[in-house]
Amino acid sequence: MTKKIRLIILLVCGFLFLIITPSIVLYSLGYRIDFEKRRIVATGGIYLKIWPQPAEVFIDSKLSGKTNIFFDYVFAQNLLPKQHSVLIKKEGYFSYQKTLNVKEKEVAKLEHILLFKKNMSFEFLKNSDNSPFKKQVSDSDIAQNIFLLENNTLSIFDKKTNEFQVFYSPVKAFKVSPDGQKFLYCNDYEILYSYLNSDNPEKLFINRFSEKINDCLWLNNDYIVFTINGKIKISEIDNTNEVNTIEFPSIITLSDEKQIEIKNPEIFFNQSDKKLYILTNNNLLVSEKLTP
Repeated sequence: MTKKIRLIILLVCGFLFLIITPSIVLYSLGYRIDFEKRRIVATGGIYLKIWPQPAEVFIDSKLSGKTNIFFDYVFAQNLLPKQHSVLIKKEGYFSYQKTLNVKEKEVAKLEHILLFKKNMSFEFLKNSDNSPFKKQVSDSDIAQNIFLLENNTLSIFDKKTNEFQVFYSPVKAFKVSPDGQKFLYCNDYEILYSYLNSDNPEKLFINRFSEKINDCLWLNNDYIVFTINGKIKISEIDNTNEVNTIEFPSIITLSDEKQIEIKNPEIFFNQSDKKLYILTNNNLLVSEKLTP
């Protein structure tokens, strides 16, 4: 091998080193080539915490990870900064779908995802004395002190003026979240919520419906249960792009195979046992545990 050939080989290797090394460094630091924008960009990630387990997580139609009894989350990294579709599947459960916007060097988080069975287990409440519908459940001290619902108008106490100021109308019902940080309110066709830790709470729409809403309750701090035109539905409050909502079947099959038709139901969610109570056609039903 001549000196000239050795020099050419050395120059080629040096050139490749200068080209490849920065690429490896950038890749290890989370940078990728965005072919649509034709430039190098910093990537981001998506963090999803899911109950119950196990569940499969698909991002942009590709399997990204699975949860199990040891890990209740999936963390997808090195995603290009743009909108990504998320699909969560679990056999026998309603799927969860959401479009998330990933930004450079940031992680989009959904930390309170709940999956619900397509056929939830219900049974008769044997001891009617334990019916939550017979008990008077008073509002929390927070609600009593700062809210006034009168003539379908929800007012909030203004500490500066020491007077109640009209907040929203019409309102037929309102509830404070279990953690006391948010309040839920609804009228015949809208469900909204707001945060309590604000002098001027923002009105956040969860959803609007063409059918009449009967009642709305907190399931936990991030999900609600409501009745609409005789049907029972559960919805997340996160209104980023899609709002995931599931509907109970109109006929519930009990553990003994007996079927109960749901008509004009009254609902109550017990924050202690995490079960939903349904009063329909003089039948009092109680669900399995719905939340962690």
